[in-house]
Amino acid sequence: MPAITNEQKQRLALLDRIQPFLLLSAIVVGLVLGKVAPTLAAKLTPLVTVGVFLLIYFIMLGVSTRGVMHAFSRWKTTSLAIGINFGITPLVAWTLGYLFLQNDPEIWVGLILYLVTPCIGWYLVFTELAKGDVELGVSLLLWNVVLQILLLPVYMGLLAGTVVHIEIADMLRSVTTFLVLPAVLAAATRWLLGRLAISVETATKKLALPYLKAITLMIVIAAMFASQRAVLVENPSVVLKMILPGVAFFVIALLMAIVAAWLFRLRYPEFALLVFTTTARNSEVSLAVAVTAFASPLVALTVVIGPSIELPVLILFLRIVLSMQQQKWFSKALERSAEQPVAADSPLQGPPLN
Repeated sequence: MPAITNEQKQRLALLDRIQPFLLLSAIVVGLVLGKVAPTLAAKLTPLVTVGVFLLIYFIMLGVSTRGVMHAFSRWKTTSLAIGINFGITPLVAWTLGYLFLQNDPEIWVGLILYLVTPCIGWYLVFTELAKGDVELGVSLLLWNVVLQILLLPVYMGLLAGTVVHIEIADMLRSVTTFLVLPAVLAAATRWLLGRLAISVETATKKLALPYLKAITLMIVIAAMFASQRAVLVENPSVVLKMILPGVAFFVIALLMAIVAAWLFRLRYPEFALLVFTTTARNSEVSLAVAVTAFASPLVALTVVIGPSIELPVLILFLRIVLSMQQQKWFSKALERSAEQPVAADSPLQGPPLN
């Protein structure tokens, strides 16, 4: 791997420090664009899809297939993520609706639908930004997809009093678009670079990939908020009713990840993954279900508003998570793993501490 100069390290460190502020600035730019050019802003939704596709592709370039396969055997973090996402989160979602939305049952149903569907792609973006365990994150995808398909009707039947129909085709289309295709394209890129005797590290260095990813993410965020500004402005009462339970959920999810990491002495990369796989939500699938299974437009509107609350919170969490890298329990977890060395290609071998 080509050596990284001190100047490059300083630039990357600066990018890490200012990235949350750049992402927040992208939100402001998007809202302003939606105000001054509403016709253009309304046409930017496809740009969000393309941008997310590119981000996942960039991430997949650095993901080892062997590392992903090994990650399937790392049950501690996987079990924690599944337990929080599919055991605790539905109860938290119902309770928050009970506390804040008893007089707005349609919004309550939308809140439950939005919160019980863990993300199947977006969490990888923030996991990588936080220097988390992306390979383990990719291995979680299968669990998130299968359990959502099996459990979402159960959750909606028990918690919202409604049995919903899930369009498996919509789920598969989302997985294919945002994960399978980027993974295949990344694998093809690595193969082609190998044929040309060019390392992935050299190629990403020449392309200044960290900066390219940061710019792409800023464009995605700006386009998302520009295209959704009209929904937010035209429905202020729904937005206001969603803010308290929405923010409360994300704070509770973050605290659960912190407590789990402390109790089970997770290493930092695993902790960063746990934070974002238990906070990021799957708005594409929940919106598809809302539109097809519920007559009230308020259910779908609630799901549309959810990401507009989620994204600023995730940006804040990114700053918080990065600031926690030096916590003592992370260091102790690393010391224990060093005391019990394993073979370099063993499935028990985790990624290095960032």
